[in-house]
Amino acid sequence: MTNQNMQNLEITLGIEAHRFASKFAAEQATTAKSKQVYFNTLAVYAVHRYLKYLGIDTDLNESDCWNPILRHQWNVADLVVPDIGRLECRPVLPGETTVSLPPEVTEDRIGYLAIQFSEHLDQVQLLGFAKAVVADVIEVSRLRSVDDLIGELSPLPVVNPLKLKDLEKLFDDTWQAVDAVLAPRQFAFRNLEINDDVIERAKKITLGLSADSQQVDLVVSQWLAENQEVGFLFQVHPTEKNEFLPLGLKLKVMLESDSEEVEAQEADSWIQIALTELPGKLVTVQIYLNDESVTEEFVA
Repeated sequence: MTNQNMQNLEITLGIEAHRFASKFAAEQATTAKSKQVYFNTLAVYAVHRYLKYLGIDTDLNESDCWNPILRHQWNVADLVVPDIGRLECRPVLPGETTVSLPPEVTEDRIGYLAIQFSEHLDQVQLLGFAKAVVADVIEVSRLRSVDDLIGELSPLPVVNPLKLKDLEKLFDDTWQAVDAVLAPRQFAFRNLEINDDVIERAKKITLGLSADSQQVDLVVSQWLAENQEVGFLFQVHPTEKNEFLPLGLKLKVMLESDSEEVEAQEADSWIQIALTELPGKLVTVQIYLNDESVTEEFVA
């Protein structure tokens, strides 16, 4: 994406920015060098303020342009973003359509931002950025959106790895150990093809309140799957007094983005659905027969 159709970001330059720029410029031996340092300092400070507003850390003191020896020796306008690298903030004067890059800034940079000054130097516009350069000149019209750069600089959220014991917290007191609910013969049908680190709970589910109500056993197995996802296996078994599930009984599992359903056929001793989901996502389980249903919810 180029910056031709995007609205440029405007940043006001305050007294502090000009104070730094004046101080650094006054240290230089020639008018041309003073002007160069002045613009470089304003450009870097403007980006520093903008990133700070976005919550992105910067380190002015570690930047070469904030070092009196290096800014005197080189034409640098770098801003250090800790743990990421140096971002070059190049001034663009009114009317200029290209960004010139001195040799000392064409390496060791994570990107190049073009900073255009207003006529009175009271504000700047972030025109766009280039991630890498193959020449010493960048065409302003070919710059990418600043949003693309911000996405690369923004710190990734810290994800604490799930632990097996965390899965135990997903069950309340209505759930019991599996061997306290399932009949011994039902274990022969479990056939779990998952690792040994599994948290399992079971409960009896009653469908309906009349004398004709049906009761089945719901077993939920959970484990840590690949890529920090949570693995689920939902099984429905007949109770101890029944050999088969009621014909037409359905098990439905709904994720936030998808759903899966299975129906008991004649002489089915169990039905099951296995899946994985990202932590924090809602998983809804429904068991229903005719007009009666029971819903259980889990947060992965």
